Amino acid sequence: MLQRAGHNLKVVTYGQSIGQLEDYDLIRIRGIKLYYDGQGRLSLLKSLFRNLGVLAYYAKSWKGLRRQLAEFSPDVLIVNFEPFAPLIARSLKVPIVSFDNQHALLYFHLPVPKGCGWSAWFTKTAIRLVVRRAEHYVIMAFTPSATDDRQVHVVPLVVQDEIRQVRPTTGSKVLVYLKRPNSRFLEVLKRTDQQFLVYGYNTAATDGNLTYRMFSDRMPGELGACKAVMGTAGMSLISEAVWLKKPFFGIPVKNEFEQMWNATLIRQSNFGDFSEEPTKEAVDHFFRHLDEYRRSLEEYRFDADAAVKKLLEVIERRREGKELAARDIRARRLGAD
Repeated sequence: MLQRAGHNLKVVTYGQSIGQLEDYDLIRIRGIKLYYDGQGRLSLLKSLFRNLGVLAYYAKSWKGLRRQLAEFSPDVLIVNFEPFAPLIARSLKVPIVSFDNQHALLYFHLPVPKGCGWSAWFTKTAIRLVVRRAEHYVIMAFTPSATDDRQVHVVPLVVQDEIRQVRPTTGSKVLVYLKRPNSRFLEVLKRTDQQFLVYGYNTAATDGNLTYRMFSDRMPGELGACKAVMGTAGMSLISEAVWLKKPFFGIPVKNEFEQMWNATLIRQSNFGDFSEEPTKEAVDHFFRHLDEYRRSLEEYRFDADAAVKKLLEVIERRREGKELAARDIRARRLGAD
């Protein structure tokens, strides 16, 4: 959509995004990773220490990365929760538009769940440091929130084209996606009378009512044909489930405040339920209320292009402001002459 609007793009990215965006003009960088302990919980200390090498990478690569961006001469940087490109943009005096869902944790008001105090403080502090003093914050969320800050724009979620092309039906199987292995949860699922398609284990096998899937092009179709979705409470999976009107049961990764917050919103919106330690009773409760969740999902509508429309609006507003400033400078110079 940015290209169709006439903008030239250079993409700065890392990790799995490289394969997804390889058709664009790329600058490949090293990014920050999250690390987990043996119980599948986010380890804040491990994540901190294992990412120290990223600082050395940027100290070594700073001049080269800055030169590549300077040669492109960008008018604006749209950053999706990445801390180093904004620093380079600042050094080039390029305005920054933050575009993510994480900043909702700063601008939305939600009570911190019991036991999440340290994780909430750490997460919010990290968010404040990642993109400091952006000219605009475009925040994706599936619940509206009013704000008086003219720099903050709350927009609906973004949904990938491959998901939008799916025509959803209500089948007999439940799709499960787990970011981290969770054998205890799978043992609970084995004790139910449901059939499950399990993604995230990078294997193809069958174990009773669990059918393990490798990631492939078939996943969007199976997501569209399932009766419900269960899995890690990341915003991407949630957005796809909400778009396809699929009830969602979240299993937030422990110590990830963002995931707990996402899961809480799912429950408050009556789109599904969640549990950090799912029991058979919690899972059975979820399946008994599928029709109720579906009614709430049917009533919910959102424009999946609204986020990019807002980005284009913000970019155009900055362009107009830049032109006005330039005309004002020329007028003052003529007046001085």
